[in-house]
Amino acid sequence: MFKAKLSDPSLLRDSIDTISELIHEGLFKIKSDSLYMRAADRATVAVVDFELEEDAFEEFECDKVTDIGVNLENLLEILKRAKKDDSLTLELTEDESRLKICIGDGTKREFEMPLLSISESEVPETKQLEFTSEMKLKSSVLNRGIADAEIVADSIMFKTDGSDLTLIAESDSGSVEAKTDKGSDELIEVNVDEETKSRYPIEYLKKMLKASKISEVASLKFGEDYPLELRFEEPDRIRISFVLAPRVED
Repeated sequence: MFKAKLSDPSLLRDSIDTISELIHEGLFKIKSDSLYMRAADRATVAVVDFELEEDAFEEFECDKVTDIGVNLENLLEILKRAKKDDSLTLELTEDESRLKICIGDGTKREFEMPLLSISESEVPETKQLEFTSEMKLKSSVLNRGIADAEIVADSIMFKTDGSDLTLIAESDSGSVEAKTDKGSDELIEVNVDEETKSRYPIEYLKKMLKASKISEVASLKFGEDYPLELRFEEPDRIRISFVLAPRVED
């Protein structure tokens, strides 16, 4: 059986709101201590890794590891019906063919959605990636930089020599450059092995940055013309991370 209760529905709602921008149908793995998903978008440009841990729940019961396939857009529409002070309970039906979602404690509203038959797809392995630049920074740096860059281009370059993070976008329409210095309130930690730069698609970054609702601090890793890892988390409660392929241009 599986039954779990959240007193803060925004943890799951905001996560699914972000993930559904990249993936329309997903396979959750219900484990003894967490709700987990790892998946890639159809173009295999991005990989998402999500875990909502037992400590984030008010109640959490799971007697066996179970995979459940869901339409994420339909799930999100239900989760959006929960207001800030509502509780949210997830439960599998006895035959494990549907997911029950109960909203509220006084006046209870109960939804059921059918589970989908989704096979565990091949997701590119990312654990072996070795990054030359790692940093922690305020999510606002990335949100602001991406919004500025989108005015002039559809991709953005991340560049660092260890003393700053510079975001650069340019096209025939113009250019924009934003530099955040190491030691500022916004660039919290920097660990750089060598001067590094790499370009990424703005379209994907915008979708990923919706996860900044989870944490105002982001962990960022990248390399020279190399994938980027972007992570948001509340330790022991929730983690959502992405790996994004670079846009390599001649």
